[in-house]
Amino acid sequence: EVRPHLEEWIAKKAYPLDLHQKALAAGLPTAGLQKDVQARYPSAMVPSEGFDAFHELIYLDELAAVGPGGALGQCGINSMALPPLLFAGSPLVQSQVDEVIQGRKNISLAISEPSAGSDVASIRTSAVLEQDVYVVNGQKKWITGGHMADFFTLAVRTGKSGPGGISLLLVDAKTPGFRVRKMDMQFDSCHGTTFLDFEDVRVPKSNLIGQEGQGFMYLLLNFNHERFVISASTCRFARLCYAEALKYSLRRKTFG
Repeated sequence: EVRPHLEEWIAKKAYPLDLHQKALAAGLPTAGLQKDVQARYPSAMVPSEGFDAFHELIYLDELAAVGPGGALGQCGINSMALPPLLFAGSPLVQSQVDEVIQGRKNISLAISEPSAGSDVASIRTSAVLEQDVYVVNGQKKWITGGHMADFFTLAVRTGKSGPGGISLLLVDAKTPGFRVRKMDMQFDSCHGTTFLDFEDVRVPKSNLIGQEGQGFMYLLLNFNHERFVISASTCRFARLCYAEALKYSLRRKTFG
């Protein structure tokens, strides 16, 4: 389903989204295998004792072995953006993203900004509470899969400077005032990276994920799994590069 079409999808800079539903039908995860996520998959897909980190490592390694290019890459992003909703979000918040698990919709994690990447505690995108809505203004950069996302787990500043003033909101991609722009990259795969603009975006207060001011802690809890997903994939990509270099060295002829 993937390898024969990978070059074509890279050229088009997109892969068919129904690939997620096909993956789920084959028993493959659409949003990772963290404990809170596993409970949302069809019961026939999950063994009675559940999946552990080694199961997910094997899955990530095999998926990366198909080759770099980003096919099914949004499933990895779903696995990074969805867990905070499931371990901290209200039933209302959780109900809005059930279709992500089903492979019908996608969610991206929006943290990094033009002036704050690794320094998460310094984000500036603001969310000011006005009665029953948060009014969001600011920008996000390097947001993977933003052009494919139906929802965003958005890190915003609702309070003072530093980590204690950060909260998380669930934002619908169709909300007025919210714009997503795909960024050109040196290697533009069939997945992609985006720039987000928020101009007086009104997000219902009920879309707050967990407690106000606790967003930084939720992100720290989430980062361990995020780094695991990235590390497992990039290790396989490195092995692919080595294998290709070795094969080329065996057929290369030099100096006559």
